[in-house]
This record gives sequence, structure tokens and C-alpha cells, in this order.
Amino acid sequence: MTEQECAMTQASYQPWFPVERKLKPHPDLSCRLEGVSLTLQWQEPDDSAFSMEIHFPTIAGILVIDESSYQTFSNSIHVNLNDDLGSNINNEKINTPFPIDTDLNMTNPSRSDYFSLPWPIWKSVKNARRPYYGELGEHIYQNLYSYYIVGADSVYLIDTETKPEIKILSC
Repeated sequence: MTEQECAMTQASYQPWFPVERKLKPHPDLSCRLEGVSLTLQWQEPDDSAFSMEIHFPTIAGILVIDESSYQTFSNSIHVNLNDDLGSNINNEKINTPFPIDTDLNMTNPSRSDYFSLPWPIWKSVKNARRPYYGELGEHIYQNLYSYYIVGADSVYLIDTETKPEIKILSC
């Protein structure tokens, strides 16, 4: 197995391609929650006219954090991972609900025409976050996927069993 294939099989999150185009990093995001239905408005930065709506008919859970707080949090995790005295001496996963760099498949040869880093939206392998829902979650959720979305001002982690609906608003 090549190093690239090994990284791909170990990663819990793969780049997600909701549309057939390259996505710019750090989009402006806003959300609307109605019951257990979530709609994200996505507007790419700068002069790009591209915008879309990502609608999750039902969600199991959502975590939202301020992007600057997330970067501080993320940097402290990386310091702990590289610290000889850190808690990760036995290569245990740091207990955080948000993915860290080692969870992301940053080499995606299958979509090299669209994919480049930093990529703004990732999808987990099936049931990667199901343990966070406890014993009841093990029975309720059979096909739980997580979507990790990094925007300009906020970072989202959305758990769902339903396939999101994509609506292009402008190109």
C-alpha cells in the first residue's frame, strides 16, 4: 500500500464535493435552523458570484464555533500532539468533537481537477462520530455522517443520516 493510500484509509474525513466545481476557502456562511432541519447559505468571498444553499432535512446534532476561537483551539491541539510531555504519547486520538489534521484525507487523487488545500468542506466516513451519541446513538443511528465546514467566521460540524440537498443560487 502506498503512503497516499495508507493516509486515505486512516482518515475519517474525505473532501466533499457538493457541486462540480472548485470551491474557494473561507466562504461566508449563515444558517437557519427549523426544528431538526438545517439550511446553510454559502457565499464565496471576494468578487466570486458563486453561492449555494445546503439543506439538511434532518440533523442529529450540530456544533458551531467562532472561527478565530477554533483556530486557537486547533493550534493548542497541535502543540499538545507535538509535545513530548503531551497526553498523546501512545498515539491516542485527542478527545475533541472537531476533526484534527490527521483525521482529514488531504490527498485526493480522484478529484484533483477540483481539489486543493485549504478545502472548505469535508464528509466523514460512516458512523465516525456515532460514539459521541452514547449507547442510545448506537441503536438510533445506522448511517450517520458528519460534515465539517470551515467558513470565514464560523466552523460547523453537522451530523446527519440524510443526504443534503444542494441548490445553486448564483454562479
